[in-house]
Amino acid sequence: MPWDNDDKRNFLFFLNDIHPVCVDDGLMGVLAAVSSWDTVAGIVNTARQKNAVARSVKKAQLYFHVPFCERICTFCNCAKYLLQRPSDIDEYIKALTRQMMLMAPVLKGMDTDSIFFGGGTPSILDEQQMTRVLDGIDNSFPAVDRKIFIEIHPSSWTESKLALLSGRGLYRLSVGVQSLDGKVLERVSRTQTRKKTLWCLSSARKVGVPHVNVDFIAGLPGQTVKGLMKDIKVVIEEGANIIDVQPYSGPSLKALCGPKETVPAFIKRRDAMMKTVTQVLHETGFRRKGIWESYSLHGEGDYGASYKEESYGRLEEAVAAFGPFARGQFPGAVFYRSGRLKAAAGLTEVSAVKLDPGYTLAHYALLAIIKDNGVDEQVFFKRFGVSLEGHCGEGLRYLQQSGLIIFSKGKWKFSGEWDLRRIREYFALSRVLFGEDLLLRLRIHFRKLYNPKRDYCGGNSLLKSYADNALMSVYYKMGC
Repeated sequence: MPWDNDDKRNFLFFLNDIHPVCVDDGLMGVLAAVSSWDTVAGIVNTARQKNAVARSVKKAQLYFHVPFCERICTFCNCAKYLLQRPSDIDEYIKALTRQMMLMAPVLKGMDTDSIFFGGGTPSILDEQQMTRVLDGIDNSFPAVDRKIFIEIHPSSWTESKLALLSGRGLYRLSVGVQSLDGKVLERVSRTQTRKKTLWCLSSARKVGVPHVNVDFIAGLPGQTVKGLMKDIKVVIEEGANIIDVQPYSGPSLKALCGPKETVPAFIKRRDAMMKTVTQVLHETGFRRKGIWESYSLHGEGDYGASYKEESYGRLEEAVAAFGPFARGQFPGAVFYRSGRLKAAAGLTEVSAVKLDPGYTLAHYALLAIIKDNGVDEQVFFKRFGVSLEGHCGEGLRYLQQSGLIIFSKGKWKFSGEWDLRRIREYFALSRVLFGEDLLLRLRIHFRKLYNPKRDYCGGNSLLKSYADNALMSVYYKMGC
């Protein structure tokens, strides 16, 4: 098919509009084909024999997606189900156990001490159900010590659940607060009380949970700058040592506005909140590491990281994911996504795509330029045994010619100051590092959506990206 430089640039911006920032799920996930867990295991085993990247992976994070919710929040874009009957959870746990048994041989001998529960609403599980899941994990993936990371909804969190998980290694508790203002929460269909939310924080502090994370959203209907800042100060007083504030986003900017609010007024209000958040958190001793990490008190540890984004950028670790819609990957080997919950099928459905080692190295370079303040020639060679220049030099020079990166003191770095337009351009054009073969495969996949006669580089696509949660998070967390 025709493929000149202008067409390629246009297609890269098209990809950015389809899947901003989220590299693996956006670009590899769409190429995944219906497969089986046995096939996934075979791909990993073969890769570990044949390529150094896969062979170097010694650790696997265990991620469990609990998709059920008692009520659907209007702002949520996570994979979830509205719980219809309690027996659905029991069927889910049976299927989950089978999934773990199928993956256990693949991860044998690997470090699997970190367990992440995301959702949906993981805290919807009762004590017996939590115990069954944790016992299943111990049987399939033995470990000396456990570190449990779990996201909770205040309304479904109890003292007995806290005691159970604390006794089995609770390391990070992520509390979905969003706001402490009851009227604001009511507008987004969020059910919780201020009193219960603050109890979640204070009780975690009392039992000694090392990392207590609070999630806020800036720009919710009826929310004010003053109100959000007050909420943040309150949760810090109650023991939160990690704060994550995401900009309110959704399918359209207009849908995010209040009843009498214009789009410019909403943007101005949300921008003021995000910029003030950075100032307030810095004044209270919170610091940020990297672009996807939450603000943690004095920058402590690496556990301000967001699982869904940060984990996929660590080539040292695999992500073994279980449950409906869960995304897993083994660097240099495979990316996969579990299917929908179908009790009769035992949750064995899975889609997978092989990860070429070259793609994995390009992904590392893409993220390192901004996350680690540059990708180092010598470090790259020492780590992977291949030359950065030989692997993606042509693509790096393309970004250099576009004015997005520079080469200085052995490192390729982002050039100049960050702003929203340049961040968008970087994430669009940097996909050229993945190579011609992958880009052509993606173009074939999107042949019905991509219109080569349309200009995706500017115009309304920037406004679309502006409302996107992931891209806005990068923009604000770079301190812009």
